[in-house]
Amino acid sequence: MTTAGNRWGVVMSRNSGYSEQVVELHFLYPSEGMHRRWENGFRITSMVSGDQATFILSVPKRKMMDETQETLRTSAFPSTHVKEKWAKNLYIASICYGRTVC
Repeated sequence: MTTAGNRWGVVMSRNSGYSEQVVELHFLYPSEGMHRRWENGFRITSMVSGDQATFILSVPKRKMMDETQETLRTSAFPSTHVKEKWAKNLYIASICYGRTVC
């Protein structure tokens, strides 16, 4: 998923490995909705920032052994933070940059 100006680009696939999917839109960051979705087995699978922060959350068809997922919002690229998370076996799944706080 991507945005450019007032245009959206979305790719959809069959047999993607997801059993369910939702969209969370917010002008800042949909914290409350995100936590509610995480509690129900959803994980962020895509995000984009334009006029709104937009997150796609999906439920995988197969249950994962370790479902750890974290988000970080910052105005500078988080090089040190990323390296610290790599050391704990957490890897970048999605990244976006834009006007809103995604």
